Amino acid sequence: MPKVRVIKPHELDRYEVFLNDYYPALLAEGDSWFTLGAVPAYNMLDPLEFETFGAVVNLAYPGDTADDMRKALPASGGRRIDLWASELALQVADRNAYPYQGILLSAGGNDLIAAFPHLLRRGVDYAVADPADPAALIDADALARFDAYLTDSLTGIVRFIREDGGPNRDAPIFTHTYDYPTPNDAPARILGVPVGTAWMYPKLVDAGVPQHLWVPISDYLIEHMARLLRGLDLVDFHVVNTLGTIQRAALGATGASGEWDNEIHPSRRGYAKLAAKMSAAIREELGLP
Repeated sequence: MPKVRVIKPHELDRYEVFLNDYYPALLAEGDSWFTLGAVPAYNMLDPLEFETFGAVVNLAYPGDTADDMRKALPASGGRRIDLWASELALQVADRNAYPYQGILLSAGGNDLIAAFPHLLRRGVDYAVADPADPAALIDADALARFDAYLTDSLTGIVRFIREDGGPNRDAPIFTHTYDYPTPNDAPARILGVPVGTAWMYPKLVDAGVPQHLWVPISDYLIEHMARLLRGLDLVDFHVVNTLGTIQRAALGATGASGEWDNEIHPSRRGYAKLAAKMSAAIREELGLP
């Protein structure tokens, strides 16, 4: 099956890309899973496949949180000029916006990473902590606040599209549940040189959490967020279950391992497996072969 053409919004005019030449034509907003997690850059959008030649207009940006995306949107009923504050708003709600067949969203991962140190329960005696009971290592109140925050962010994005989306107010929205990262000292690298630090690993080390508890804690939080996403009662909002799709990295790895290039970004092969599930969900919803 043919792969999609991934297009940045400025290319629509510069290269005279006519979206009518592609089907399905999709709009994507999100984080590094839709942009880059390694060098050379590749992501979850590039390997999407359909029987026809499709296109994805990609607005995603590495490091974006769901809260970033929501806060960039103008207030409901705002002036048309306010749309320019957000590329998502402009592509969705401008009176001349293209009527996309679907909107893809990758969001929540960076929110969870930012919240990670606040979700760890304080005063835990790790010497007697049970790896089979990771919930006991999590601050339930902090997790409830995270749930409310992420729900508010995602609901705000979907509500804007449904209420102010103009030609796209009825477009189906597709998101995914991520997969199981292994907390490791495995940052992104350029030509083999580390760039910055890993994401979860330093937070767990700083909190004094012993290594045998890292995977249970991470898996518990990833699964919790997946349940939250699947439980959102939003119109035409499709959550693709990508948990357990790709081979996880070995605990203690400091570079590429399993089907992961670094601690939180899949390898090219990993993204291809994830994209296959997203493609299938889009084809089923749109009635494509």
